[in-house]
Amino acid sequence: MATPDTVARAVIRHRLDVSPALELQLGIAPMMDVSALQVLQDDLKRLASPWERLVATESIAAAIPDEPGLYMFVWRPSIKLAMADRTEGSFHQVLYIGNAGGAGELGNTLRNRYRNYKKHLRGNPEDLWTREPPINRDDRLTHYLALRPLEYWFATVDDRSMIRNLESRLIHLYNPPINIQGGPTLRGRLSTIPRPALRS
Repeated sequence: MATPDTVARAVIRHRLDVSPALELQLGIAPMMDVSALQVLQDDLKRLASPWERLVATESIAAAIPDEPGLYMFVWRPSIKLAMADRTEGSFHQVLYIGNAGGAGELGNTLRNRYRNYKKHLRGNPEDLWTREPPINRDDRLTHYLALRPLEYWFATVDDRSMIRNLESRLIHLYNPPINIQGGPTLRGRLSTIPRPALRS
């Protein structure tokens, strides 16, 4: 398991190296489709419990409900910005979205699914600098779930017939970098604006 100490040491060890990048590609249209966002939000409010979050460690399985639902692995870097209204704003990135116990999966629960990810949480943070980003799902999970601090967000859903639909819509919205299928159709654009080689 990557401990806070091993993560900190990896960051210090590679502080002078070129930083590895997490490729993020958010679809503009899904994020700006106010009607679809409202319906998704209403459906989640109606069908799912409020989202809960735990620090993603190997030992939290017992705290996760033994029920069907949705889950996300979310990377939340430690910076928090003081907002004018006295709240704190923080950056987060959804890395992976999954479901447990959809239609036809009676034995599958959030707790059981989480147990399947424990092996990926043991990933070596050094690999972020020393290995090329992987292609297949299992290797991508092991590679990127080494990011810290990492949280596990989950919501229970009683209506199993709706779990896959909600998951698909969340993946289409957030386009998590570890999910290989289900994201929005995106088109790339080459910038015609020259970018500076160095930034000060």
